[in-house]
Amino acid sequence: MLLLLLKKILTLCLNHITFLFFLIFVFIPLIIFFVVTIISTLVYNRYQDDKFVKNINEIEEHINSFLISTIFSESDTSSLKKTIKEFDKKYINNDDRLKKYVFEKIIHIKENINDIYEHRIILIYKYFKFDKLTNSLIRKSNWQDKSEAFYHYQSLDYKIKKGHIKKYLNSKNPQLKSNAIIAYISLSDEKFSYLDNFEYPISKADELKILNIIYKKKATMPKNIEQWLDNKNVSIVAIAIKLMMRYKHKLTNEQTYKLLQNEDKKVRKETIIASRELFNFEVSDILLNHYPKETSPTNKIILLQTLSEIGNENVVKHYNKKLKMRAILKSNLL
Repeated sequence: MLLLLLKKILTLCLNHITFLFFLIFVFIPLIIFFVVTIISTLVYNRYQDDKFVKNINEIEEHINSFLISTIFSESDTSSLKKTIKEFDKKYINNDDRLKKYVFEKIIHIKENINDIYEHRIILIYKYFKFDKLTNSLIRKSNWQDKSEAFYHYQSLDYKIKKGHIKKYLNSKNPQLKSNAIIAYISLSDEKFSYLDNFEYPISKADELKILNIIYKKKATMPKNIEQWLDNKNVSIVAIAIKLMMRYKHKLTNEQTYKLLQNEDKKVRKETIIASRELFNFEVSDILLNHYPKETSPTNKIILLQTLSEIGNENVVKHYNKKLKMRAILKSNLL
């Protein structure tokens, strides 16, 4: 019995010694190693950041002066290529962060100064070999890098690269798909004929971005916009109606009637709003007749508000009570 007890005590002591050995010679050194590694990494990154900022402060003026003079100079392509090569060797010298900084500067100048010769910007982009950066981004698997590549093409107005974006228009990743759509549209010509057969659904946010692109290009209203009203893609129909509002182009009675028959409540809503915003008094009877058929409660409220502003005497006679009841809701729902 005594021997058994002593054996148990000895076993416990050995286990305790083993645990202490592991704790002192393995676990604690590992913890110290990881802590030192993390601290060293943070210190190194901070040092690199400070070094980068210092470098930028020293050469900022040179970068700005060089880019402005290069972008607006009329030197031939061979001279341009030589000048960029010399600048690259002297100031950038294969520093990836500096390369990205200079590239962002070029994009900033392109986006904020009008009447820049686009072909020259693209030449500068290629002679700096920034195209290699873009190509590496678009080949990566994550959507953020691909989207950044789209942004490069879009910012530079690099139309020839539109084909590289097209295959992502129907991506299963919603963020990648959205960014691809905006970039693709931005790189298309001002006639916007690509929207004729655009098959992909477009979110509300992207609709606004597309309209903003069209407005920025200061294009005239597309000649084929009336065809868009018959498009199977309801997003294109909605964009067409909003463009007609933008260009103060009223929907005809026939167009209004047809659009109100659309199965999509969004299209019907945009049609009703367009009638009100453009003071299209001629369609008030069509709107009045549509009211009992409208299935969307929100659209009915918008419809009543529209009729209260553009309706004729017939409207007032039939819907005076409802208009008064609904008028209170207009500020909350519109």
